[in-house]
Amino acid sequence: MTGGTRAKRRVTWGHIVSFVLATAIAYVLAVLSSLIFPVLGAPGVSALYVAAAVYVPLGVWMGMWGALAGYFSCFFLGLYPSGYTVIQSAVWSFADFIEAIVPAMLFRLLRVDPDFTVKRGRAAKLFPVFVSLGFAILVLGIIIQVLWGSLGEPFTSIYVGSVYTGLALALVGIMLGLLVGNAKTWATYIAGVILTSVLSGLWGAGTLTVFNFPPPLPSELFWPVFTGWVIGDLIVLSVISTAILVALTPVFKRTELYVEGWWS
Repeated sequence: MTGGTRAKRRVTWGHIVSFVLATAIAYVLAVLSSLIFPVLGAPGVSALYVAAAVYVPLGVWMGMWGALAGYFSCFFLGLYPSGYTVIQSAVWSFADFIEAIVPAMLFRLLRVDPDFTVKRGRAAKLFPVFVSLGFAILVLGIIIQVLWGSLGEPFTSIYVGSVYTGLALALVGIMLGLLVGNAKTWATYIAGVILTSVLSGLWGAGTLTVFNFPPPLPSELFWPVFTGWVIGDLIVLSVISTAILVALTPVFKRTELYVEGWWS
């Protein structure tokens, strides 16, 4: 993918340890997200699922390891605190597997190098400002909601405003990336964010409300769950995952953990 001849890599303990750590971190963030930003009536579903910002970039960097981190963190979330059965959780958790595997698959099948750097110029100088500022504002809003959201106004309005402001700034940054960066990388990433949000939402909402063994929620909750799922994913992936990929991809690609195929 990156050009040149590279020695064939093997699966190492580093890959396994990274997968375990990512799964644990994603699980903790998933629990917190579902409790602090719940989609009412749907245990385990969050309107701002921050855990996706862990395993989606990991899928881009480490292929199947990121997808498995998404699956198992969601599986444990389904068991506790969501309260679903083992079978229900096992089926439902493919939603987060899908969420990580779709962007990873697009980069690999289209043979696109994940190069999130930008070219020189005035627009390129503005790019990190929009991406980092959008990330900082959203994270600040999340912190305010966690600490003082239970008190109501004005903290709730500050949180909502930070979400939309952070998203708007990040979207400007993404468009700048498309214009002054590697167009193939950014086009693939944009397609991945949109496609994976919709597909994971369809699977997640569908297995909770329409089909499973049996589905744990009533069928009429499909659209509220699906809508909250997709919007939340689009926000998290556009703002937080973008900032993580921009900041850490060059660093990660220099390590032995970087996976050009699916496992090594």
